[in-house]
Amino acid sequence: MKPIWLWIALLLSVGVNLGVLATIGTHRFREPARWDRGPREEGPPIGRAADRLGLEGENRDAFIQIQTDFFQRMKESREELETLRRQLRREMTAENPDREVVDGMIEEMGQAYSRLDRVFVDNVLKSREILDPEQERRYLEFLERLQQRGRSGHRRPEDLPRKPRDRRP
Repeated sequence: MKPIWLWIALLLSVGVNLGVLATIGTHRFREPARWDRGPREEGPPIGRAADRLGLEGENRDAFIQIQTDFFQRMKESREELETLRRQLRREMTAENPDREVVDGMIEEMGQAYSRLDRVFVDNVLKSREILDPEQERRYLEFLERLQQRGRSGHRRPEDLPRKPRDRRP
């Protein structure tokens, strides 16, 4: 009776070892993960957006330059706003906050938000100048989808499709 159990244990051991070897072998020969595929474009994928719009040549280069400038200006504007927010919080939590200083900071933040909006508007208008009608239509659709997703990247509740209500008699 012992030899049968010995053979079963041997077969199980061989099966486990073959499974381990197969796992190691498939790990070595699989396609590299996305993050291992070489250098990626730094910053936002502007080149991919230009490709989706079907831009070529000088228009593609101009679009990429407009978008690169836009993202740099947006980054600077957002950093400015974040600095203003920190200063405002610091002043409000001070032992004796100065109302005039707080009001001045709020005014300055309003101007910073206005500059941020102007940067976006300038970008859209400059981009539209170099696009043909079909590219412009796709670009505007893209902007609409971004607006629907909001700042967090998720769709806002008011933009979600509404389900018809159940009406019970």
